[in-house]
Amino acid sequence: MVVLTITMIPFLFLDTRTLLGVNLWIKPIKFTLSLGIYSLSTVWILERFLTHWRFNRFTQIALTITSLIEIILITFQAARGEASHFNVSNTWNQIVFSIMGTSISIFWLFHLAIIIPIFKHKQITKPIRESLLWGLVIAGFGMIIGFLMTTPRPEQLEMMKQGIFQTSGSHTFGGEPGQGITFFGWSTIVGDMRVPHFFGMHVMQVFFVLAAFLMPKKETKEQSYIVRMFGILFLSTNILMVVQTLMGFSIFVYHPFFTLSYALFFLVLFSLSIRLFSQPKISIPEVIV
Repeated sequence: MVVLTITMIPFLFLDTRTLLGVNLWIKPIKFTLSLGIYSLSTVWILERFLTHWRFNRFTQIALTITSLIEIILITFQAARGEASHFNVSNTWNQIVFSIMGTSISIFWLFHLAIIIPIFKHKQITKPIRESLLWGLVIAGFGMIIGFLMTTPRPEQLEMMKQGIFQTSGSHTFGGEPGQGITFFGWSTIVGDMRVPHFFGMHVMQVFFVLAAFLMPKKETKEQSYIVRMFGILFLSTNILMVVQTLMGFSIFVYHPFFTLSYALFFLVLFSLSIRLFSQPKISIPEVIV
């Protein structure tokens, strides 16, 4: 993914074509960066905690192949000047969209499969295990959010009944997206499901950093409590973001209920973080026999 990202960056300047007002190469670059971060995190778990898991190598191969299919098709469609997602305008685009949906579904199932051996792993201390589990579960939830975007809207179904096939699904809910945030393209006018989708997928890294932080520390009940509260708060935030988006409200616009809820969530998270990171640095002694 690093190689692909570096290779595509020059095209941002050499290829001036746009799709819906956005440079064609921004989308594949966003996906290579996201998949690269996800891959690095997941490999760390598989190699650090699940070395002896009998499905380790098979899971890595499956995740690699499915993510590679996804990024190849996204990049190929960008090179053609075509949308990769929601595009059903002709037979080829329909095939591409179907293959992408199938590959990402398989990817999601293998992601969830990692949860089982982590859950059963009794040699990992409870705070670390909980941190890994919360990260994987919330990321799984973040991925499944993507399927809410692929559901055809009523007006699209009506057009399909008339034999007109253009798009199936959309990122946005509640109207026209307008000008989006630089690079990410997220709408600041209506609900954009890419925001909770991205948040859910990449909160995983927060929990993995937390697990790495806890590894040299002696296990305490307070650590488990704080990690559990982290998980509940992040998952609640993600669910609230989905509800807000489905109602057609942009997460970047002030809303009395949603904005104040996020503020409260992150105030509690900040307080818990201070408590966790201010604990004495008690290491677990290692004895070499």
